[in-house]
Amino acid sequence: MTEDNVHRLWTDEELDEGLILMRPGELANRQPLAEARNTLLNAVRSLEGRDTLVADTDPVTEPARKPGLPAGRRWWLSAAAAAVVVVAVGATVASTGGDHGAPSAQPTSSVPAVKFASVQQALDKAADMIHVTGEAPIPAGKFRYTETRGWYLVASQEHQFAFLAEELRQIWQPSDFDSEWLLKIGQTGNKQWLLGNEQTATTTEGQNVNGIRQSGEWRARGGQFPEKALIFAGRGAGEWSAPTKQQLADLPRDPQQLYDLMLKDPYLANKPRGGGVLAVAATLLKTGVVPADLKEAVYRAVAKVPGLKITAQVANLNGRKGVALGVTPPDGTYLYDIIVDCDTGEFIGERTTQFTPGGDAGIEGIKADTVTSYSSVRTAITDQAGTVPAGN
Repeated sequence: MTEDNVHRLWTDEELDEGLILMRPGELANRQPLAEARNTLLNAVRSLEGRDTLVADTDPVTEPARKPGLPAGRRWWLSAAAAAVVVVAVGATVASTGGDHGAPSAQPTSSVPAVKFASVQQALDKAADMIHVTGEAPIPAGKFRYTETRGWYLVASQEHQFAFLAEELRQIWQPSDFDSEWLLKIGQTGNKQWLLGNEQTATTTEGQNVNGIRQSGEWRARGGQFPEKALIFAGRGAGEWSAPTKQQLADLPRDPQQLYDLMLKDPYLANKPRGGGVLAVAATLLKTGVVPADLKEAVYRAVAKVPGLKITAQVANLNGRKGVALGVTPPDGTYLYDIIVDCDTGEFIGERTTQFTPGGDAGIEGIKADTVTSYSSVRTAITDQAGTVPAGN
């Protein structure tokens, strides 16, 4: 065995010391240090030939050895630091690339993005990141605010108009899970016209079609809102769409067991064209209440979905960017995908793209490859129910 393929494993103390030498200003703040450690470990995995992000960058020269750092550890620090720069440059490109405005079926960015070679690689990265960063607990007396902006198709075949209407769904979850939650659903009035215009939909029928969704406000302990409210929110009762605290605890953390459980869900038998296991997973993720260890298991379970593919390395959904992963049914009529920020492990949202002209509504004039529904999710901490955090 030669010296070249002998790799000594660092202790946590040695790794921290190496990171501190590179970024001494963050010694007092342990969170950035933990994040840097994770990035460094990914870089070392790359040096050992394991799957990792790939990005083009300029050669990185070895930094001068710090006084007091043993020469035997200098190669590890410099080589790993070079790999960290490669990963960091790629992550910066991913955050600045991508299209803007309404989501599209394909990325339009001319800026090179970090490339994932496979679905497994992308979801492993997301799972690894959420495993390290964890889920920020709700401080006592405060609330987790989950905002979902959903766009749905409103169309009239007779009057030949079609547009996407925006609906805002807001949930305030208290620090005590079993205390009172608040749910608000409202129509924003925002539209994205696919066919026709405001004047087209001035008939009585058009006005009725325009108001098919309802608004309201509900309060319920433990997030167990009335079924009517959940239907208005595009959800339903049950462990995937409105889980109780106990149901979240009982869901398996083993990816294969979790995948098998999602696969057996009656939803898939009733709606075989609804996106399959991927849609069930998205239903759970967009609740905003999934703990970190369960979210990690969901990502690893989703990687087992047959036919799942990366549909866009950089997808823009309401101004947030991530990797799009999707499935197409056997008839090939549409694409259903989810968007995940693999650098943080956060779930961004979901969308449906119709491949056939007219889409499900059969409206002549709706072009092929049109996004006909999508939703994006944001979460933040706020002081009280009903208060929207700044920036949302």
